[in-house]
Amino acid sequence: MEELQDAIEDAQYVNAISTQEDGPRPVLPWEIPTEEQLAEWETKCKEQSDGASGRYGEPLSFEWYLSSAVGFFHFSSFVKSEKDDYVRINFVEEVLRFQKSRGKTRVEKARFILSNYLQSPKRNFDNGEPELPPRTEIEELDLDRKPSKLGMTSEEFQTLCNQSIDSENLFCCVGLKGAVRDELITSVQSGLDRAESIQKAESVPTLPAGDDPARQRPSVEGGGKSEPLQPTSISSESMRDLTRRLRTDAAGDMPSDIFNKAEAVVFEALRRQYYEAFKESIWYTKLRNFIWFQDRRVVPEDFFVMRVLGRGGFGLVTACKKGTSGQLYAMKVMNKKRIKMKKSEQLALNERKALAAVESRFVVNLKYSFHSKDDVFLILDLMTGGDLGYHLHQKGKFHKRECLYYAARIMLGLQALHDQQYVYRDLKPENCLLAEDGRVKITDLGLATKITPTLHGAAGTRGYWAPEMLKRDKNGRRMPYGHAVDWFSFGCCVAEFISGSNPFRSEAALNFGLERGKQTKEKAIDCATQEMDPEFNPEKFDPEAADLCKRLLDKNHRTRLGANGCEEIMAHPWFRRVKWEEIISDKKKPPYTPPKDVNAAPQSEIGTFTEDKALQEIVIDERDEEVYKSWDWTNPRAFAAEVIEFLIYERTTGEPLLPIAQNASCCCNVL
Repeated sequence: MEELQDAIEDAQYVNAISTQEDGPRPVLPWEIPTEEQLAEWETKCKEQSDGASGRYGEPLSFEWYLSSAVGFFHFSSFVKSEKDDYVRINFVEEVLRFQKSRGKTRVEKARFILSNYLQSPKRNFDNGEPELPPRTEIEELDLDRKPSKLGMTSEEFQTLCNQSIDSENLFCCVGLKGAVRDELITSVQSGLDRAESIQKAESVPTLPAGDDPARQRPSVEGGGKSEPLQPTSISSESMRDLTRRLRTDAAGDMPSDIFNKAEAVVFEALRRQYYEAFKESIWYTKLRNFIWFQDRRVVPEDFFVMRVLGRGGFGLVTACKKGTSGQLYAMKVMNKKRIKMKKSEQLALNERKALAAVESRFVVNLKYSFHSKDDVFLILDLMTGGDLGYHLHQKGKFHKRECLYYAARIMLGLQALHDQQYVYRDLKPENCLLAEDGRVKITDLGLATKITPTLHGAAGTRGYWAPEMLKRDKNGRRMPYGHAVDWFSFGCCVAEFISGSNPFRSEAALNFGLERGKQTKEKAIDCATQEMDPEFNPEKFDPEAADLCKRLLDKNHRTRLGANGCEEIMAHPWFRRVKWEEIISDKKKPPYTPPKDVNAAPQSEIGTFTEDKALQEIVIDERDEEVYKSWDWTNPRAFAAEVIEFLIYERTTGEPLLPIAQNASCCCNVL
């Protein structure tokens, strides 16, 4: 009977995954607030607003509504569909895309904006009408607009707008004139000229390469002829320049804020002309209802649980579907009694805080967190492709293109955590999950913690621990450590990807420790971690791969590659052919697509939790509930993506998107 139930759940799960590309498939209507609920919500908004919801500015103001992706989408749709005025709002959209891009893509986007929106409009030869750029619609799920910081008062900004808005569009099709337009054109053209010069340049600064003159310097652009790295040092200024360019893969000095002043003036012109009409439209009503829905408390009934995917220390992980959008996620459920019994409240809170703090393409993201009387819930990215430990076991080792791709993404995931002052502490192949298309992300942030001057103690998995986690001072106390421990674990993983074996979980490491008198496997591995210098078989490791792993596995955390940030690792010759712009922008196609069969063990293997007497005797009181008072959270980007995908589908089909019938039919439009 259990096997039959597993088969039914598997079929439902596979069907849900296979139909995701067909568009949103809601099963619940969006709840529509009453006037009383809206009034109560507006009062609450005025009392507290901190930007955590993805909205900025004075609550309920034009800037506040439109600083979220949902608000911007609604206003853009209103201007285009109701007012048949698209050029200026398209200009704003292109500026937002420019700000999100980097490297060569950013340069090309700047060139497009300059030639299509800022030049004096050309006139049609036959009728004299201005030739306007083509109309486009928002297709992205995350195109949001944050208010620009221009360094001027509101009065000064309004004066600037009065001087710069050209209502007759004589100077350019977006209605800009005067110094704002002229200075912008000069700045953009200058930036384009610099970019062209840099693209033609044949040399870039080089990193110190130790004593091996055979090492090659990396090509920042991912190609071209390599040159020997000389064992010389470079100035800190050159290092900063190189690291900036590596992180962004910049093709020129094109700052992301170059269009800010012009965009703010154009957007103010749109506000003056259309905001009052927008507030009287159905688009505004829908927007308010959606934002009210975002701010309402999430409850378990908002999700439909599918099949069980795994079991954690405090509960199960299941696939689930968000009722109003049909979006698939992973639901991690942790029982409050089990958490209390193991005194792990702080562990659970740390994971929740770390997940909410890190928004990255390279880390499994938190979408929603909420709690009920008995459980706490984390709604996460659903990764259906299995973990790298599983695939490594199946393949023996990874092809170099796979090693490069996985290592690059994992590295950027670690750096995203470090940028928020977190250290991960649990990197291993089993904690790197593949999505359905093969994109890899770091998962399980249960051991991630904020860096403090006194952070100490081994955490994670033996054999991936950094040596400094095991060190003690002369008084026997554990030594503090920082971000560099993650780069040691990263080195272990890279070596494992290349060879199929972790250097410190190998037979050589075990023998190393046993020969030094260690009595257990665990102590032998710890001994090897602290004292053994691994050998990298040239049949598996080319010279650059061996050098990379050697420098990542440096026992000295101060000289370890990555100690000053991931740019040091990005600059290593082993990554020479990686096009960082493609990786960072998530445009690089994965080298391997996992099979589409269900990547989860049968329920019988996953098992269940026993409701023993000790657990039953645990009582959750008011003090325990106080621990979770700040647990509830909605990721504004995740919510916006659900709503905008929903609205794009309706726009494309020209019909309202209705829930799939489940005992009742109801309109899914938020009106």
